[in-house]
Amino acid sequence: MARGGIPSAFNSYEDGSLNRNRTPVVFDVLGPDWATSVLPDGVRLVLHCNPSSLRVSRQRQVERIQTLGGFVEQHWGDSVVSLSAEGSTGGFVRAYSGLSNVTSFDAAGGSRRETIAYDKFLDLLALFHSNGGIYDAAGNVALQGCVKVTFDEGVYLGWLNQFTVTENADQPFSFKVSFEFTVQREEMTFRTTVASPGVL
Repeated sequence: MARGGIPSAFNSYEDGSLNRNRTPVVFDVLGPDWATSVLPDGVRLVLHCNPSSLRVSRQRQVERIQTLGGFVEQHWGDSVVSLSAEGSTGGFVRAYSGLSNVTSFDAAGGSRRETIAYDKFLDLLALFHSNGGIYDAAGNVALQGCVKVTFDEGVYLGWLNQFTVTENADQPFSFKVSFEFTVQREEMTFRTTVASPGVL
């Protein structure tokens, strides 16, 4: 989507499947069944620009106990998988006036709040606040769903548990954003070459 003739980095959340050489990180909100999207058809949250780093952390749960005869290790399997990302909102660029770091609504030429990058930042912040919750008219949580993160053939279902925004005077035209995501369920698609009969 473009505002004032300035294109976004991605045209759609389907950019990855259209072989356009770009794959966005896509966010969705699923209902309590963890399968049905509660967002309207064709609507998904795509960041203005992909994170600069995206890490999946897997750890083993190991407990070490000191006894008279030495240490005893108890292995409890895998710990909770977490997804962490760091990136930038992208530049706050306005049509006809260029980069903007102005915060006042009354400023001549407008403020950074009227940019695509700031809109996408507010969308991600709203996703963190709702965190898969579906609210009624009174503002109470009516149903609790989950957040779905899709990137590069991987689907991660869970909740955002940390969201950090850094505004630095050295980079006045963008925010640095980082978030932590606790993964409750992970779905991966693996592509392999299938050997022909008789071929090793």
